[in-house]
Amino acid sequence: MIETDVVVIGSGAAGLTAAITARQLGLEVLVVEKTALFGGTTAYSGGAPWIPCNHVMKQIGLDDSRAAAETYLRAVLGEAYRDDLVASYLDHAPEMLAFMERHSEVRFKPFPLPDYESDLPGAARSRSLLTQAFDGRLLGHRLADLRMPLPQLMLFGSMQIEGADIHPMRHALKTWAGFRHTARVMRRFVADRLRYGRGTRIVNGNALAARLFHSAIQAGVTLWKSTPALELTMQDGRVTGVEIEREGRRLQVVARRGVLLATGGYGASEAMRRKHIPFAEHHHSLQPEGNVGDGVRLGVAVGGLHDPAHAGDCIWTPVSVLRKPDGGIVKYPHIFIDRAMPGCIAVGPDGRRFVNEGGSYQTFVGTMHRRGITTAHLIANRDFLRRYGLGLARPAPFSARSLIEAGYLVEAPTLAQLAGRLHIDPHELEATVRRFNEGAARGEDPEFGKGADAHSRFRGDQTHAPNPGVAPIGDGPYYALALHPGDLSTVGGLETDAQAQVLTPQGTPIEGLYAAGLDMNSIMRGRYPGGGSSIGPAMTFGYIAARQMAQARPATPPAEARAQTIGA
Repeated sequence: MIETDVVVIGSGAAGLTAAITARQLGLEVLVVEKTALFGGTTAYSGGAPWIPCNHVMKQIGLDDSRAAAETYLRAVLGEAYRDDLVASYLDHAPEMLAFMERHSEVRFKPFPLPDYESDLPGAARSRSLLTQAFDGRLLGHRLADLRMPLPQLMLFGSMQIEGADIHPMRHALKTWAGFRHTARVMRRFVADRLRYGRGTRIVNGNALAARLFHSAIQAGVTLWKSTPALELTMQDGRVTGVEIEREGRRLQVVARRGVLLATGGYGASEAMRRKHIPFAEHHHSLQPEGNVGDGVRLGVAVGGLHDPAHAGDCIWTPVSVLRKPDGGIVKYPHIFIDRAMPGCIAVGPDGRRFVNEGGSYQTFVGTMHRRGITTAHLIANRDFLRRYGLGLARPAPFSARSLIEAGYLVEAPTLAQLAGRLHIDPHELEATVRRFNEGAARGEDPEFGKGADAHSRFRGDQTHAPNPGVAPIGDGPYYALALHPGDLSTVGGLETDAQAQVLTPQGTPIEGLYAAGLDMNSIMRGRYPGGGSSIGPAMTFGYIAARQMAQARPATPPAEARAQTIGA
C-alpha cells in the first residue's frame, strides 16, 4: 500500500492537464495509464481546444466576449443547456489556458476557424486554437512512450502533417512556395528517419499530447504505464484511493486529496457501442484500444450516475474502411479534407444528396442517423481525385490503383456505370449530379448551401472562386467511396457538477471522486459548437478538478499506508 495526494486515471488532455495543475499547486500526483502509451484519444485528435474569450485570438486582431459565447451556447444547446456547467466552463476556460501557458510547455496559435453553427447568434472565429508543433527530440527516450497518430493520417509511416502543410504540399510541383515548403518538411523527415528511425516533428493533437506529457515529466508527476485501475476504494462514503495492477501485482494506492477519472470513454468497447450507439453494427470508432469504458465502470461501481439519456453521445465523423487481405481494417475519418472541397458530393442509397458536404462532421453523421443512412457515398471525378485526394487515396503524384483493386475506391467511366456498381438508381444519380452542376456553375448550392455559411466556406479551397466549396463535377472517369457513421470519441460519461465532482443519481457529489474529459458527461450534451468542443472542456474541467483537490480536506489514510509515499 502506498500513498499520494492525487491519482489521475488516464493520460489524455484531461488527465495530464489535471496532473500538471495539481503538481504546480504543490500536490504529489500519480498518473496511471492502462496501455503502454501515453496520450489517449488526444494523441489521435486535431489538438484544437475550443476556448471562448481566449487571449490567443488577439494575436490576429480578433476578440470575444463572455456574453457572446453564452448566447451562442444557448442557441446551440437549446434545452440541453446547463447553467451551472456552462458558467463554470466560461469562467474557467480562459483562466486554464493562461495557467497552462505560464506553467507548462503547452502553447497554442490562433486559427480563424468559424464556429460550426456559424449562422447562430453569438458565433465567432478563433475560439478553436491550434497546438504549436513540438520537437519530439525534447522527449529523449520517452518519445517511445508517446502514442503516435493514426498511421493512415501520416505519410511514409511517421511523417506528421498539419493543416498548414496541406495546401503547399498539394502545390509542391506547381508553385515555388509549395515546393520550398514541401522540401523543408521532407528534409527534416528524412534526417529524422536516418537518426531516430521516425519523424520527430509532432503536430496537431499529437503535439498537444506531447507537450502535456513533456510538461508532466518536467513538473515531477509520477507516470506509470501498463497500469490498469481495477477498482476504487471507499471509506465512510468517500473515495480514498484506487487498486491498480502494476508489474503483475495488485497494489492499493491511497489518494489523500482525490481521484480523477480520465480514462477516455468507451469507443473501443464493442459491448458498450452496441448498448448506446445508433446503428452500432454499421458504426466505426477511431478511439485507442484501451478506451473501453473503465472510468464509467469505476464510477458507477461506487454510486456514480451514467445518464442513459446521454450515454450514447459522441463526436461523430463519417468513416471509410479499407478491408485488408489479412482480414484487418483501416479506418479513415473524413473530418473535412476531401468532402469540403469543390467538385464532390455525398449521396445516400437513393442517389440523392442529403447534407452540406462541407458542414461539421457532427452534423454530417447526425443527419445520417436521422435519415437512417448507414452507407453513403462520396463521389467525384479524376480531376478532383488528383487535386485533393479521396480518403486514403492521396492526391497526385500518388497512385490510387491499389485502393481501386482493393475495392476501397470504386471507379467507372460514366455516372450510370458508377451507379450500377454502387447499386444506386442510375437515373437518380445522374439527375442529382445534373442539379448540383447547374448551381455549381454559378458557384452556388441551392439545395444545401455548401460554401454559403462561414464554416463550410472556410473549409473549402480558398484558391477556388467564386465559392471555395462548390465546383461542377466534370467529365469521367468517376470515383466513389463508401462512408459509414463513426466517432472520433464518445463523450457520454459520468454526470458531474460544475466542480467536476461525480454525482450520484440523487445529485449528491461523491466526495473524493472527480471526472473530466470523456469520462465526464459532456457539457455540450451531444451538440458540437466548434472544433475542439471536447478538448476545451476536457482541459478546463481537468484544471477545475485539480484546483478543487488542492483545496479539499485531506483524507486520513490507514496507518499502514503512511509508511510509503509514491516517491519512496
